Amino acid sequence: MRELLLSNPYWAILLTLVAYLAGIWIQRKTCCTLLQPILVCSVLLIAFLMITGISFEEYNEKSQFLNFILPLTAVVLAVPLYRNLVILKKYAIPIFSGIFAGTLATILSLVAIGKIMGTKEIILISMLPKSATNPIAIEVSSQIGGIPSLTVAMVVIAGCFGAICGPEILKLMGITHPVAKGIAIGTLSHAVGTSRAFKEGQIEGSMSSLAIALAGMATAICAPIAAVIFF
Repeated sequence: MRELLLSNPYWAILLTLVAYLAGIWIQRKTCCTLLQPILVCSVLLIAFLMITGISFEEYNEKSQFLNFILPLTAVVLAVPLYRNLVILKKYAIPIFSGIFAGTLATILSLVAIGKIMGTKEIILISMLPKSATNPIAIEVSSQIGGIPSLTVAMVVIAGCFGAICGPEILKLMGITHPVAKGIAIGTLSHAVGTSRAFKEGQIEGSMSSLAIALAGMATAICAPIAAVIFF
């Protein structure tokens, strides 16, 4: 089976797509917020590679096409910006200030906690863009001297945490305004969190989608500056 798979140049791409579709199907059938599709997909891929004895290097080599097209998907972030121009104009100051404050607080708290715990600089640098969506986070990580693969892992963790716990944490904090909820979720947990935001409401989902683009821009500006100042 291993040799048969490796002989197909597209096996890794197909495997990734099938695993992700399986993750979507499992969540829809169970309606469990813990079973986020990207998390289920990762677990399925890891289990498959371990069972078949295929190394990550072999899988990564054959899935480079996905890595290549990922930065291109950042272009679609212009869509939620355009669709929500009316709300953006109405709440321009709260939205921009909230996203910038959230991005800056994430980066500064990460640096502070990391330095207190004695975390290696290369790891901290790789974690700086963790709250941006993957296409932006990978590019920022590469430019500031981080490890893109580690950045991707941190992005997934941040996204899954936001999708699972985000609305509950906001409820505990007494944050009920749909615009504020959507902005908070999208700023800190990007696309994965946005999938949960849409389940909370249309406005929450739309604002979370909007925050993905704006938070990505803020991260692309703040993360390199933080890397220069603190490292």
